Amino acid sequence: MKKIITSVFLLSLSYTYAQTYDRVTLLKDINPMGPSTTNQPTVANGRFYFRADDGAHGDELWASDGTEDGTVLVKDINPNGGSEITNLTALGNSLVFSAYDGTTGIELWITDGTEEGTVLLKDILEGEENSVPLNFFGFDNKVLFEANDGVNGSELWVTDGTEAGTILIDINPNGDSYPYGFTEYNGRVYFQATDGVNGTELWATDGTVAGTVLVKDVYATGDSSPRSFKVYNNLLYFRADDDRADEIWVTDGTTEGTVFFVEINTAEADGSSVNEFTEVDGKLFFRARNADAGSELWVTDGTVEGTVMVKDINPGAGDSFPGGLTAYNGKVYFQAADGNNDIELWSSDGTEEGTQVVKNIRETNSSTPSDLFVYNDALYFVANDGTNGREFWVTDGTEEGTVKPLQQAYGPDPLYYIPNYTVFNGELFFKATFNGVDQEIFKLTSSTAGLNKSQKQAAVVYPNPSTGLVNVKLTDAMAQDVTVFTLTGKKVMQVKNQQAVNISTLSKGVYFMKITDDKNNVFYNKVVKE
Repeated sequence: MKKIITSVFLLSLSYTYAQTYDRVTLLKDINPMGPSTTNQPTVANGRFYFRADDGAHGDELWASDGTEDGTVLVKDINPNGGSEITNLTALGNSLVFSAYDGTTGIELWITDGTEEGTVLLKDILEGEENSVPLNFFGFDNKVLFEANDGVNGSELWVTDGTEAGTILIDINPNGDSYPYGFTEYNGRVYFQATDGVNGTELWATDGTVAGTVLVKDVYATGDSSPRSFKVYNNLLYFRADDDRADEIWVTDGTTEGTVFFVEINTAEADGSSVNEFTEVDGKLFFRARNADAGSELWVTDGTVEGTVMVKDINPGAGDSFPGGLTAYNGKVYFQAADGNNDIELWSSDGTEEGTQVVKNIRETNSSTPSDLFVYNDALYFVANDGTNGREFWVTDGTEEGTVKPLQQAYGPDPLYYIPNYTVFNGELFFKATFNGVDQEIFKLTSSTAGLNKSQKQAAVVYPNPSTGLVNVKLTDAMAQDVTVFTLTGKKVMQVKNQQAVNISTLSKGVYFMKITDDKNNVFYNKVVKE
């Protein structure tokens, strides 16, 4: 059951909510009795599509034009349960995906956004068995994917959106090729696959049978398993294995131009395990491991000499293990552990001195920032400061500008659990639990995107947690009234015209302060009594 807000205190916040609903709004409560488990938002043909469960039809295909009335069930594909939709992928004015209708197994479907236009595109493995189309990748008005027709094994397929134009590209005539890691580069798609002779190696395709070729057998005596592809400086960088273990390779798309780039870890048998290639301001950042420093942040300018560790964030052989690398405002932002601050938000300009923790969000444990996403000149992410679990955060790259942007206006009801970002018509849509609604789609309008001085923590209370005196700091204003409430909405303290509140007489626990300044602005802050 979903939470129902009934306390007098929360109802008293309605005027504040009314002032800020133009910032974050519920798109639609698709399942009023529980979470709708929305997933895979994908923009196509003027709407965005997603999978959701309204509590009556199971997981099915939905579409939205960004309004509540325009958020509708497209089709109940499986009338007897969920349709197990995955891999929603735009193809021209249509959308192709994998689904189960209860009769033909998990197969290839297509929709034009209407109920009658949502149909089985091809029953690749005829009958009730599943071909399980997966790993969809849009390219040149086609979609590449992997599927198993029951005869040729798990192979490469391509569709142009018609049944006749959905064809098999059989890489391994004697078994499975397992194509994976599709990345477009210079008019072709590169990926790993095995032809049954050369192991799992580097392949490329233009979407035709004749144009699907082995680029190079990187590891003649084993599987090179090329992966983590990234286009940089008009070349394709990737991670692969050979006798030097797991290191960086590069290709220009030719056999001769597919070459070993650099060996970062010469002392350990497993190699450097490079990953998360991210280009920022002409430099390519990535995570890599060597025996001396562990897994740390590295950067390259495209030369061997210019491939260096940026900083040993966790000094010695300990791992800082930078993850979630995201380009923003000329720097790379990521999560990392320095051995002191646990896992927190970091940024780097590619120099050692310019690699610093942005903010230690959680003093006594890891905030573990993740799901980094750039929207309207701000960097949004999810983190845990130890109060309400994983919540929505935003940063402009400074410590003071790294905040929970909605905590002031929305008081005690946190915004948390925020995966599945998508931008549609200038608004940021995401799945969240917020304002008494469990795991539905909300939208952040452009009016709150980015940070300015007035949005950066207009009210601050400190120290927090506290055993006694709590100071109240306002931006260009003075506190006129401070009221302290319990989590259930009971008023336990009130002071007027004071810039500090003594909470020493309160029981240990979490409280909320309603702060009214001398300009009649109202803020809500959480405070912990120790």
